[in-house]
Amino acid sequence: MVSNQITSHQSNLKYCLGMLVALLAWPQPEAIAQSLNVPEPTQIYQLSTPQQVIVPPQQLGEITPAPVSETVMNPQDLLAPPQFNTVITRELPGLWQMRVPLDQVASLYATYELKAGNGQSDRFSNNERSEQTVRVVVEPLPIIEISRDENTNTALVEGGARLNFDLANAHSAGGYGGVLTVTVNQR
Repeated sequence: MVSNQITSHQSNLKYCLGMLVALLAWPQPEAIAQSLNVPEPTQIYQLSTPQQVIVPPQQLGEITPAPVSETVMNPQDLLAPPQFNTVITRELPGLWQMRVPLDQVASLYATYELKAGNGQSDRFSNNERSEQTVRVVVEPLPIIEISRDENTNTALVEGGARLNFDLANAHSAGGYGGVLTVTVNQR
């Protein structure tokens, strides 16, 4: 009886040590950001970024919360579901730049149209299964004046967008993305 308990404890200890080594060896998620190198426009009304921007798929760091330390009190604690961020907000400031006459800065506004890979509006589609989509709310960020050129009587302005999407409604695992179309107009 005692030898069975010792063997059982040794087996449990080996199992726990194995799990600890596996957790320590597991690669930690990295935050990957997309930097948009936007060249400064040289002509009036020239949009500095391509009119269509491919929105990269979400990254692991956006879905998993910051690591936390928790204590397991009993075997049932091991069965608790993992915590995930299902609502993701992605800001794309400085998405575009444009040079405009000084007197038209206040009258500018930007519209953004997001399309999934399957053509549906206001959605991201799954990279492997384009029929699987997630609804996205696109909010324009304010257009701001970056600089003025008194010699040419122009201003350099920039704008961007905020994307809000809820992955709780995603029915397939994997990356989701889409194409964002930018249009700058005057009131």
